[in-house]
Amino acid sequence: MTPATLNHICVVPPQTEGELVDAPAAVDVAALWQQLALSPIQATVWLALARCYAGQSLLWQAGYTARQALRMDATLGPALNALKLTAWQGVSEADALLGRSTLPDAAVLAKRFAVCVAACPGDWLSWLYLARIQEISALPQSRISLQQSQTVEPIAGESLHWMGVWRLAAGDVAGAVTAFSDLLEIRPVRFGSMMLLGEALLRNGNFPAAEKAFARASLSNNPDFLGALAAKVFLYNYWMEALEVLQKAIAIKPESAAIALQLAKIYWEVYELSKAREWLRRVQVLEPGNQDAAFLMIGLPGRMGDASRHFVAVQAAYTARKDPMSRLASSVAMVSLYLDEMRATEVAHLHRRLCAPIEAAYVPRTEFSNLRVTGRRLRIGYVTGDLHRQHPVNIFMLPVLLRHDHARFEIFIYYTGAMHDGYTHQSIACADHWLEASKLDDAALQQAIVSDQIDVLIDLAGHTASHRLGVFAMRAAPVQATFLGYPHSTGLSSIDWLVGDAVVSPQEHAHLYSEGIAQLPGSVFCWASVDDYAMPPPRPAQAPVVFGSFNNAMKLSPTTIALWARVLQAVPGSLLLLKAPSLRDDEVKARFVKLFAAQGIGSKRLIFRGPTGLAEMMQEYGDMDIALDPTPYNGGTTTLQALWMGVPVVALAGNNFVGRMGASFLKTLGYTDWLAQDADGYVAAAVRLAQDCQSLRRQRAQMRQHMAASPLCDIATYVRNFETLLKQMWVVHCRGQAQRVIEVTAE
Repeated sequence: MTPATLNHICVVPPQTEGELVDAPAAVDVAALWQQLALSPIQATVWLALARCYAGQSLLWQAGYTARQALRMDATLGPALNALKLTAWQGVSEADALLGRSTLPDAAVLAKRFAVCVAACPGDWLSWLYLARIQEISALPQSRISLQQSQTVEPIAGESLHWMGVWRLAAGDVAGAVTAFSDLLEIRPVRFGSMMLLGEALLRNGNFPAAEKAFARASLSNNPDFLGALAAKVFLYNYWMEALEVLQKAIAIKPESAAIALQLAKIYWEVYELSKAREWLRRVQVLEPGNQDAAFLMIGLPGRMGDASRHFVAVQAAYTARKDPMSRLASSVAMVSLYLDEMRATEVAHLHRRLCAPIEAAYVPRTEFSNLRVTGRRLRIGYVTGDLHRQHPVNIFMLPVLLRHDHARFEIFIYYTGAMHDGYTHQSIACADHWLEASKLDDAALQQAIVSDQIDVLIDLAGHTASHRLGVFAMRAAPVQATFLGYPHSTGLSSIDWLVGDAVVSPQEHAHLYSEGIAQLPGSVFCWASVDDYAMPPPRPAQAPVVFGSFNNAMKLSPTTIALWARVLQAVPGSLLLLKAPSLRDDEVKARFVKLFAAQGIGSKRLIFRGPTGLAEMMQEYGDMDIALDPTPYNGGTTTLQALWMGVPVVALAGNNFVGRMGASFLKTLGYTDWLAQDADGYVAAAVRLAQDCQSLRRQRAQMRQHMAASPLCDIATYVRNFETLLKQMWVVHCRGQAQRVIEVTAE
């Protein structure tokens, strides 16, 4: 924010900067706040406040009061629109800026808001904004301003509530807990504040207290609030509690399509697909044409493991919507990675075609103030929403964040997700700067990144759910790269580099990438788990050979099923253990039984398991002898997990990044005899391992030791190489070189 825009926040006549606002208008504002203190549900009073503030060009205050007026009386929309406030119904500029840990021109803002409250000591909202601005600037006057705000607030506890909201958004979790806890004594039944207190306590690691706060919030009988509460607790993996809250809400408001949709989404997320379908049908009855319900419906084939049907459905929806900017474009791109029938060149072309309208919609920024100096400390920005739980990005990225050289790199994380847990806390501690960016649109996020003068901006999502590819299409940094989150080219030419290795992204595959290729030595993935997993007990000598896969069901393509059926036929008496979230659903299990039966494999040779926690899943690797990698979409995290638990893996080398991850791992480990170039070689490798099964069962600990000593687990060297690659990207930019491939070289 530049000083030139500050007049839109607090009126300051151009003749005299310190001159006070019009006195009669100030008196009106104070009187109106006093009226609201008698009854805060007076829509006409909120409207009058909005008019007063708009007349004084106090747009933050005008927007807030206008939103309150509309809440009280939806018919006031035309009168409020007549005030010509900019984007007043959405997330306000005030909340976006006050929810940051730093604020551009905060000192000037504080001075000018002080002018406002000096003119009108009864102006609650201006006192509140002033208190937060002073707090961000670490000014001691903040405490006095907050006390003044509390003195004139129209609703008891409202000042503490908003301070808690802004502190939480800025990452000041302890401060948020303090604000919401103090509010308990003033308004113990302010359910929204209790919900946010629960979130703050969770993010602070106090889970028992958080659960109590959420339980207090669930006493509300407002079905719409209960929906918001359920969404919040579900984000923190309290999915059973979320379902209970939603069942209460739907009982109060059975005609609510929004609540029915939430129930459908949770059942969808926990892979209870029959119940998800039931609730989606109810949504379609309550609200025909609901696009969210339609989107989930077309996704059900994918959830059941049928990538081809899912691709046809999502592509048809994308075409029918006639909106090339729709996020359905990313769904089409991602599902294409699972298709047997699509060649690598076709997948690459599809990604470029889907991204072309996104790039055409923006004029990318070309001018940056970053100094083109090669030897200085670089500002590295990561854009991600996935630093939580057992998400693959978290599993691979957190070890890197824990080891960054902060003397050479200043680390910024722009967190686009809403989920926070213990792993998120670790990531926050690793960052020099952390911005909660989930509520910022692409333009606002781009501006925040540009303001931070990021040198190299790294996408960790690709086309996955939390992506912000629009920010990269606008270009928010001189150098942009994609890393770890998506095993394919994004299709965006505005992303300069894709980080890969010589196996997943060999130079001869450069035509498949819209980005240049930045090659790491060894593998692009490094296994350096922050958690310990004990080796499971050895399998009994008399136990049958068990092949297995813990990959998601959509990776079980027709080619994969035919290949695995050949393996089972070549090893009589062997079994196949399949574990995937979708296999919680009986209909999904029946589908795979039928598919294997068509290949001559009976149900007695199949073992199905649904989802469990990560620690439990890691122990279940002890129930298999040999892992089978799927094709065309290889296992990534699951393959490394299997190898770490001492399970050999058979893989087939594919023809693009997503199909060559297994090859990258096995070549780095030196297990090239487990890597096949065709289907016959795959079956032969599986048979050889099965014949040596007894020996392999005894060697699990040695396999882990071998992996731990290999480059695949050498996280210190991996991080040094990655940082060297970042430096090389910057050097290429500074020198204005046109390169398609760079590799790590000695500094």
